[in-house]
Amino acid sequence: MLLRLRLLSQQKGSFKRFLSTPARVRFAPSPTGQLHLGGLRTALFNYLLAKKTEGQFILRIEDTDQTRYVEGAVENLVKALDWAGLTHDEGPGKGGPHSPYYQSQRTELYSTHAQQLVESGHAYRCFCTPERLTKTRELRQKQGNYIAYDKHCSYLSDEEIKENLDKKTAFTVRLRTPYEGSTEHKDLVYGNINFSNKTIDDTILIKSDGYPTYHLANVVDDHLMQVTHVLRGEEWLSSTPKHILLYKALGWKPPLFAHLPLLLNPDGSKLSKRSGDVHVEQYIAKGYLPEAINNFVALLGWHPSNSSESLFTVKDLIEQFDIKDINHSGAVVDHQKLDWINKHHILKRAETKEGLHSLVDILKPFVTKSYQHLEGTSQAYRLDNDYLAQVIDTIKERIRNISDIPHLCSYYFKDPDYSSSDALALKKKLKQPALDLISTQEFKDKVSTIEPFETSTLKPWIYELAESKGLNPNHVMMALRFKVTGSRVGAGVAETMQVLGRDTVMSRLNKE
Repeated sequence: MLLRLRLLSQQKGSFKRFLSTPARVRFAPSPTGQLHLGGLRTALFNYLLAKKTEGQFILRIEDTDQTRYVEGAVENLVKALDWAGLTHDEGPGKGGPHSPYYQSQRTELYSTHAQQLVESGHAYRCFCTPERLTKTRELRQKQGNYIAYDKHCSYLSDEEIKENLDKKTAFTVRLRTPYEGSTEHKDLVYGNINFSNKTIDDTILIKSDGYPTYHLANVVDDHLMQVTHVLRGEEWLSSTPKHILLYKALGWKPPLFAHLPLLLNPDGSKLSKRSGDVHVEQYIAKGYLPEAINNFVALLGWHPSNSSESLFTVKDLIEQFDIKDINHSGAVVDHQKLDWINKHHILKRAETKEGLHSLVDILKPFVTKSYQHLEGTSQAYRLDNDYLAQVIDTIKERIRNISDIPHLCSYYFKDPDYSSSDALALKKKLKQPALDLISTQEFKDKVSTIEPFETSTLKPWIYELAESKGLNPNHVMMALRFKVTGSRVGAGVAETMQVLGRDTVMSRLNKE
């Protein structure tokens, strides 16, 4: 970190975490693409704090950098947040008492406050050309000075400023940072933090195109929208002293700040697009449940101190969320843990009829995409909701994601490929006497007539028959698994036979 940040303490419990009144928090993404996993975590923590205190969750769009604007990004952001259940109380599509919630529509406000800062001496106009700024930055870097700007325009006389304005010379507005002393604040995660003012650049507040930078726009908006807590990523920690100075210069009380730990790859590097799945839309497309993603994301840097549990619903998260339980160590994004969490939320949903059918709604597009050729045929019933519900109910203990079913359990939708590597690997483990038994006419005749064709009758009959022939029932079950599914992955054999139905099972038993 360029700022020589000094932690004065880690006193996590020494000051108030929550206001006695409802908290007003905001999530302020830029419409530059898809919602990053880190962005979802920021939104989630803000949402949890708002709901914990019966406050308001505000969505505000930072679109002042028009060069990075992506068409449809706002709609996609809202859609992703709604999918996760993080519905905003104020913001795009809903309005609110502090409209508009697009920063590009609030530029006059920023210009007015920037002018006030210039008039009060807390900011100044900078007329330096891009060429001079580049040369200055390169020279200062060679000298070992990490402050890029040399305050050149802060020393201009009134006459020089007027001359530049008369010539309509392009300018930015910069914060006048005091050179002596330090700026301190109490972070709700890091504790007391002190920044030497010598390490704080005269940051730009208004760009030459008239649009504000993040620093000015967020300070103005957070104040005017009465934001009480700012929860944001650790990467903004070094910007906090600039914001504190702005609040002081404008005569406003700053909100409480909490900076969230970085998200890391398993190797300790910062999570990036090159790391694989980093956007919420990618997890949606892969069939993950929203409650599982929320659960997983919440545990990236937070865990309730009074619980050893790892599985939480959003209701649980609201009840147990406390900023004091956020740590400042980097949080590793472990997809194996996500899969484990997702599996358990699948099981939770499947406990009720409504939950099971909601899982069918997730599964159906994956199945239809893979087995579209079944539509209009005698096998079309395999795409029906009732059949898919049986499939999920049977296989739920063996999968980590609903989207696993079409490729891991393809035997529910098409005949097995006995020449596949999976089938051949299973075949090597089979016992010949067991294979011989299920090939007998006696066995097939019983399968074709047994009533009802259900697990409760099939399973005990198979066990009794195997034992009467002096065979290990498990060997017979494995032979049946090979003939009926051609796969090592699956639920109980009898349960699978019931879902497939008598006709399908008989057809597969009769295959050579």
